[in-house]
Amino acid sequence: MNNEKISGLIIVTAVTEFFIFVNIAAFLDKGYSISNNSISHLGIDSMPYIFNASIIVLGILEMAAAFLLRRCSGAFTVLYIMGGIGSIGVGVFNEHFGYIHLSFAVLAFLFPSLLSYFAFLKYKNALSIEWSVLGTISIIALVLFGIKVYLGLGPGGMERMILIPLIAWSFQFGAFLYTKN
Repeated sequence: MNNEKISGLIIVTAVTEFFIFVNIAAFLDKGYSISNNSISHLGIDSMPYIFNASIIVLGILEMAAAFLLRRCSGAFTVLYIMGGIGSIGVGVFNEHFGYIHLSFAVLAFLFPSLLSYFAFLKYKNALSIEWSVLGTISIIALVLFGIKVYLGLGPGGMERMILIPLIAWSFQFGAFLYTKN
């Protein structure tokens, strides 16, 4: 297997494990509100070990993918590493750390969103158009979240409007890399 295939498998694994364990943590935390609580709130109440471990694993796997894609594109490497640092930071510095946590969360959301544009420019196929659209949705949602415009979804719901397109595009991108010639 070449580096792109291995990286694709790592990316699919990373986003899949994170999606599964975030949802498990949300289901198990009886007081958790998807609409009113941030995703990172799962890292401080009754399920911190599930959420924090999951997002740290996500970050480590993002950085592993970045390492494997270094010959593919310098931009991929930098953006995935920054996103990975952000993910690890979110897991290490929970919401109780205030602006430190927030800074890592911005890295975790912004850099993978920007990566969708570089994936579009590198691969220029029909699917890559969707990747950049999903990245754009995440960036718009991140800006709206930052200025506290939640569109009736609540802060937790708006944060998911950042995260879910990221998970979708990342999963598709990883699958693309894995199945690519």
